[in-house]
Formats: sequence, structure tokens, C-alpha cells
Amino acid sequence: MPASLSLVMAGYNEEKNVKKAVEASVAALDETFAEYEIILIDDGSRDGTARIMDEMAALHPRVRAERNYANLNFGASVLRGLLMARCDYAIYNAMDLPLDPRLIKDIVREAEDGRCDVLVLERESYAATGWRKLTSSANLLLLRLLFPRAMRGTPVVNYIQLFRREIIRGVLPLARSPIFVWPEMIFRAKYAGLRVGNRKAPVQVGELRKGAFGKPHDIMWGLYDMARFRVRKWTGSC
Repeated sequence: MPASLSLVMAGYNEEKNVKKAVEASVAALDETFAEYEIILIDDGSRDGTARIMDEMAALHPRVRAERNYANLNFGASVLRGLLMARCDYAIYNAMDLPLDPRLIKDIVREAEDGRCDVLVLERESYAATGWRKLTSSANLLLLRLLFPRAMRGTPVVNYIQLFRREIIRGVLPLARSPIFVWPEMIFRAKYAGLRVGNRKAPVQVGELRKGAFGKPHDIMWGLYDMARFRVRKWTGSC
């Protein structure tokens, strides 16, 4: 059996996906993990997401549901879940399950075998709107220009990562924007000399979404977080 696992799933107005996502995740993790937990975070939804999450937590003893009483965004919500994690490793997934839960056991085993503190997953394919692909490419180019050393060996920093729970508090980001939360955590891990691995993973293609990453507000917020971290690294205050 692999190490124990905390799976964090956050969502905003995801009433159509919650039950399916939880049941698929429980079925996959039950087969492999002797000890695991699923942490659901409702990000201030206006539909029935919170109610369904509570129902899933009542039905499955290893599922617990929490809620934000205001919409904070996906990055901040997942961070909250990661800080609640109790198991050896913590990973997150979106409610439309871009990462097949059945693959998580292999991801944890690879992290254990490679003694990785962080294992960064790289998409094998990327199904998104044209605008989302454009903004994603521009973001990646900017990260490579501003953080060339930290980006070395890590082609993708905005998909999904697995963290060893013990190191999470040590790499917590200042960023709360959905664009820069994960890059900053990966960069902090690298700057701290932690072992960061990289692994390709297939993506389950669902409905194409614009997502928060392409909204003008979140782009500006992400650029601010990125610039702040870059300046703090230059000045040695981070």
C-alpha cells in the first residue's frame, strides 16, 4: 500500500459535478489507500454545491466538507484545503476531474520512489478555449523570462501538484491569485532546496471552460503577485 493521501477538491457553483466527482474519487482511493481523506471546499457557491458536499460528507466517512462564506477563488480555496490535510501526501483536483482519480496511486508511488517533496504534473494535452490557451502561453513565457532558474526542468506549473504534507507550510505563497499560487509554491520549494519532480499525466477532457485564469481581473491580480515575488527575491526579502 502507498502512503496515506489527502485529496482536496474545491468548487464554485459545481452542483452538477460534485456527486459524480466524489463518488469516482472514493471508488478509486478505496481500492488502493488504506488511509485517505477527501476535503471538499465550497467556494461561496450560489447554487446547491454546499448542500451536496454536506450530503457526500454524511454518506462517506472519509469525506469532509468545508465552505467559504465568500467566493475566494480556486487557488485560495485549495490552499485552505491543503492546510487542513492530515495525511502523508496532499493533492488537489477540480470537480470536473481533469486528473483521473485512478491515476493518483501511481503518482503517490512515484513521489515515494523518487523521494519527492513536490511532484509537478504536466498535461499530456490541453483542451481549452482559444483565449485560455493564449493567456496560458503568455503566462508561461513571462514565468520563463522572470524565473529562468526556477522554471528549469519544470515545463508546466499551473496544472496539478502533489505535496508532501510536512513541507506545505514552508512553501506557502503570498499569492492568492489563481494564476500564481502554484508557480510560487513550486518556486519556493526549489529555492529551499527541496526535491521537485516532474511527471506527465493524461487529462480527462470535459466541457471547455474559460475559467478564472483568463479573466482580466485575475490576469492583473496574477501579474501583481508575480511581480511582487520577483522583486522580493531580488531584494532578498523573501
